[in-house]
Amino acid sequence: MTLRINKRVWVYTLFSLLAVCSSCGIYSFSGSTLPPDVRTISIQNFENSTGEGPANLTQLVTNNFKTFYQRNSNLNIVQRDGDLQLEGQIVSFTYTPAAIQREGVQDIAGLNRLTLGIQVRFVNAKAPDKNFDRLFSISQDFQQGRDVTQLTPAEIDALTERLVTDVFNKTVADW
Repeated sequence: MTLRINKRVWVYTLFSLLAVCSSCGIYSFSGSTLPPDVRTISIQNFENSTGEGPANLTQLVTNNFKTFYQRNSNLNIVQRDGDLQLEGQIVSFTYTPAAIQREGVQDIAGLNRLTLGIQVRFVNAKAPDKNFDRLFSISQDFQQGRDVTQLTPAEIDALTERLVTDVFNKTVADW
């Protein structure tokens, strides 16, 4: 009987602690560390300044940002002047040879690497010391002979989501 009561007290204490931690606004189980007075975010279109990549790259990157922040934080997306503000541009979408191998007298790429880079300007209206303007870049290798124009939307979407995760961690999770 004593063990059972102690177990109940322990479980009750644990749930109470979890409720306090998640409701105070300092920590959330999504990994964001936003103060309670930060409620909105504005995310502008990430224009493709490279002229490379699929025609819908701007829309794909921007939508991934909005979806990710909605799914992983309690922030409301507003058109302009959010408590947090994200804007930027796609500055690289390059497909280059990687893992060079020698075949006879010729060097060939064993893999090809797709690199996506975005320049992000972040403004925190509540804590200006957290503002930054930074380049984020992510790469993925593909088999030799794979044409970049034949990448599926799902492959490009997965690449952009990894990039969005990096930006989210820097802006909201403070990693």
